[in-house]
Amino acid sequence: MFEVILLQEHEVMSEASFGQYKSEFISTTEQIKSRIQCEKGGGGEEDVETMLEGTSSVDELLRQGEDLVKQMGLEARGVDDKVVKHDLLEKVKEYKTQLANLRTEYELASLIEVDKDNNSQSSSIVDARSTVRSQNETLIHARGAIADTEAVAMVITEDLSRQRETMKSAHGRVNEVRADAEKGDGILQGMLRRNKFFQGKLW
Repeated sequence: MFEVILLQEHEVMSEASFGQYKSEFISTTEQIKSRIQCEKGGGGEEDVETMLEGTSSVDELLRQGEDLVKQMGLEARGVDDKVVKHDLLEKVKEYKTQLANLRTEYELASLIEVDKDNNSQSSSIVDARSTVRSQNETLIHARGAIADTEAVAMVITEDLSRQRETMKSAHGRVNEVRADAEKGDGILQGMLRRNKFFQGKLW
């Protein structure tokens, strides 16, 4: 009973921690979106300078978001309830994809904003933007596929762990049956010896 209470408390703590990381993640992504919108809104020299000054801040926010996603993944895997764990892992996968899309959007916005002043190379810029946009779309799909693969790998790992425990339990039962059989064989041998003894007495 005490162990059940401890498990329930651990699960509640994991879900609570997940909720805290989720709130921080939402706040972080909102800041990233705000910065990206600021970078998209201008086209003058001052806007470019502002963007360059904010580059490290956006990169830092993206790294914070990645760390929060990792923490949420750890908390989700610490939940014992299978249904709750599955739902939390699905959210983690969704947050990974969301963060990957924001990074791609930021990289594209940065490239386009810096290129706005290169009017003499407008044709090359258009081609470059088209190429980058195509590459980024491919990158978004690739990152989504990676997130799906990671989720499947976690499920497979959990299944293997359960199968390993089942095999250990079955091996233990086999040993018990073998011990009982050996004990029964000893009893039978003793009975046979006693039977022979009494037959010898009778003859």
